[in-house]
Amino acid sequence: MSRKDISPSLEDYLEAILGVMEKNEKVRVTDLSEELDVAKSSVNQAVQKLMELGLVTHEKYGPLVLTATGKNQAEIVKRRHHHLKDFLINVLGVDNSTAEKDACAMEHHISAVTLEKLITFLEEGIQQSD
Repeated sequence: MSRKDISPSLEDYLEAILGVMEKNEKVRVTDLSEELDVAKSSVNQAVQKLMELGLVTHEKYGPLVLTATGKNQAEIVKRRHHHLKDFLINVLGVDNSTAEKDACAMEHHISAVTLEKLITFLEEGIQQSD
């Protein structure tokens, strides 16, 4: 499955599911609704799409569960977000709130090549300052 198969909105849902799982283990539609500040009906539509893509499983009234592929995709999105936010804050000096919003917007559109070069740049910079 490529990044093109998953919309930025669905990537946000995957990242949110992973985040809630890390806090609570079980993820309910209500949890996602609160986490993303969207209506439950929007969450249900997104969950249906994620199920069709084989990224989550969900029994009616049961918890959402990331499949192995879904978890992998969610971790990729989280990793991109983390590195972009880190770059914005620690290299460019952007405040946390702005960096959070900008990293979220950028993570969906940055190419894998550019992101890997950015990560290498950040890691080399960290090693040189040690």
